[in-house]
Amino acid sequence: MSAMPSHTDPDSPESPARTEGDHVELRVHGVAGGQAEELLDVEPAMRVAGDGLSGFFRWRRAADTETVPGVRREIFAWGNLTSGRASRALWLTLLPFMLVNLAYWMRPGRAGTGPEGAPRTARAVYGASVRLLALALTMLITLAAAGVGMDVAAWQCSAQAERCAAAHPWSAFLAVAPPALSAPGTVLLLGAVAPLAVVAVLWRLSRSSGGEYEVVSTPEPTVATEAAPLSDPGFWRNGEVLARLRSAHVAVALNTVSLLLLVPPLRHDLGGGFPSPGVWAVGAVLAAVLGLVTAVAAAGVLLPGTDPRWNARADRLCALLRDAALIVGAAAAVYAVWPRPGWEAVGRLPGHSSTLTALFAVQGALVLVLVVAAAVLYRSGRDGGRAAMRGLAGPATAALGALLGGVFSAALVYQAALWLGDCPPLAGPETGCLALEPPTAYSWLQLAFVLEAAIAIAALAVLALRLRRATRAQLSEVTEQYARSVRDRRTWEIARARALGRMTESLPAVLTAFVVPVVPLIALVLYAAVSGTVLAGPVSADAALAALSAGGGGFGGREVLAVLVGFGSFLGGLCLAALVWIGRSAYRDRPTRQAVGALWDVGTFWPRAAHPLAPPSYAERAVPQLAARVARMAREGTDTVLSGHSQGSVLAAATVWQLPEDCAGRAGLVTHGSPLDRLYSRYFPAYFNARAFADLERRVPGWRNLWRVTDAIADPVRTVERSPDGSERMAAVPPKGPLPDPRSYDPLPGEVLRPEILGHSRYTGDPEYAESLWRVLSAMADRRS
Repeated sequence: MSAMPSHTDPDSPESPARTEGDHVELRVHGVAGGQAEELLDVEPAMRVAGDGLSGFFRWRRAADTETVPGVRREIFAWGNLTSGRASRALWLTLLPFMLVNLAYWMRPGRAGTGPEGAPRTARAVYGASVRLLALALTMLITLAAAGVGMDVAAWQCSAQAERCAAAHPWSAFLAVAPPALSAPGTVLLLGAVAPLAVVAVLWRLSRSSGGEYEVVSTPEPTVATEAAPLSDPGFWRNGEVLARLRSAHVAVALNTVSLLLLVPPLRHDLGGGFPSPGVWAVGAVLAAVLGLVTAVAAAGVLLPGTDPRWNARADRLCALLRDAALIVGAAAAVYAVWPRPGWEAVGRLPGHSSTLTALFAVQGALVLVLVVAAAVLYRSGRDGGRAAMRGLAGPATAALGALLGGVFSAALVYQAALWLGDCPPLAGPETGCLALEPPTAYSWLQLAFVLEAAIAIAALAVLALRLRRATRAQLSEVTEQYARSVRDRRTWEIARARALGRMTESLPAVLTAFVVPVVPLIALVLYAAVSGTVLAGPVSADAALAALSAGGGGFGGREVLAVLVGFGSFLGGLCLAALVWIGRSAYRDRPTRQAVGALWDVGTFWPRAAHPLAPPSYAERAVPQLAARVARMAREGTDTVLSGHSQGSVLAAATVWQLPEDCAGRAGLVTHGSPLDRLYSRYFPAYFNARAFADLERRVPGWRNLWRVTDAIADPVRTVERSPDGSERMAAVPPKGPLPDPRSYDPLPGEVLRPEILGHSRYTGDPEYAESLWRVLSAMADRRS
């Protein structure tokens, strides 16, 4: 409930005149949502004084449910799209996919066709690189599941059948079963169940969300402009592109499993192990078909996805490729299980480590291409230089998504190897224990994650020091504004709240720091791919370890690095387990489910244009729903003021851009606590920028934006204003100044407690909110007259 009445007293002399006609205040809440009754302020009792611990209440009157007299209130509650069902929390495990998909929309420059030459080429290269990186991430997750099922549990355990059977009775068939059941090919096929199950689950999750999140109604024509890409009527209808990408990703994931089924027997046959000469040609033909299907599927994700005719044809092609991948996989399975006398499993699974290292090299090269493309777009853009990290926020986010996916994969395989094996951490093969070894390339990811943990601790320390300095810097302004002593604790509390509200500006520096470990990692995998040193790693590279030990004065380099790798594996496994635990907790606990949903409210606003297996976009349903509702009310003669708080303001802006032309002038806009300028224009500058906001302002009769200095999310919204002489200058959506927070330094009359510092919350209870709503309604009436 609000701490003060959220309406203007109709008996007050300052109350605005009752408006004429039918009017609706349509509130769109922000992250985490809430109960509809609470958001509407329609509980039977309302607090008129006090706070949440002790206060004064009265029964509501009819006027208490109106912010402005005569304006009825509605609420669009969309929180259940991200935090309603407990199963939504399971999307947490797909965080790397979400980050890569987010990077697709974070490129600098302009979103339209724009100028010819380098910028247009850079846009195409950027989009293609992110989609290929997303495809590589799907392969990486598939390789992780295959590393557990096919490499560690099947191949390596089969190579040490007696020891594995002694340690794990369930694997006794490897040592005592008939040769047909314990043959390497048969064991590999059993191990392939794990990656195939992962692919099936991801495909099912992506496909099942279509009916809930993607609307099927035909979009109405909108006033589409190049300055506002979100005004494209088909922007939120991504179903055909998503289906095409999903088929391509599933095909490549299936081909990854088929490759690991095909390489070991083909390698054995090429070495002359098969008694019938020329049989290896069958495997070679399957390998060629496998490569062709994979290459065409990868090409299928590169289509820009703007022409419906191309989308329909590409969708059919990718569906055929997915079916072809199933057929090739079945043929590879038959080839693998074909009897081969004398074939035995030895060492690690052939092809797994080399494929993993090559995939890391491809990911590193794609990140470098992204950096170059983003730099070109930033230099050619017209966003006033406000893009975060000089336009490199998108590549940084993509790199972190790939790194996080690699860390989770490495932790999964390492923990599986530790559980299935029974060797001490630093034991060698001469000890006679069951030693199961993951690919050495994973160890570099474990070291990188240890460095990320150290960076996180250092970043927290630096941010704490910066907050302390910023608090001291705010003291003079607080004492001047409230005319109180700097010695008062209340002064320091307000100064600290104002400093916290400005700490969001540190986000680019923090993101840059977290990208630092990616740089040597990319250099390492590229060197490994070029030099052919596939097993370059801190534990297996004896020469490097010997040099480290000698340089450390005899200190055990192997032991140090092994401990760091183990610690990184533990941290990665802990993070993955924490995500699973949070997801499980969300099944029983609604507040936890809402907190998880709040994370996705920010990360899943955008359509799945890069990674089809990422969590679904709630805006693909919310924006068309809002636009249809506002359009219907406009055609019935009802004026609507969209009131968006926090992330709800982004939905409200997207709704205005999607309104049909005949509804112009019947929808106003009030944003409060809005991240439109402070976050979206800096991290998604191609879609949210001063020109786009100027276009948005021209579409509505009135727009008011409320913000506070203590709000870490909101800021003034900057637009481009054209002067009578034709020149352009920067302006801000009114009111230009921040709301005072707190409203009073001392207790209000009739109170004994000082007003709390609100920060990002309860804008609708501020007197300026009712004033803004009334001004927007007046502007709508003036436009019609």
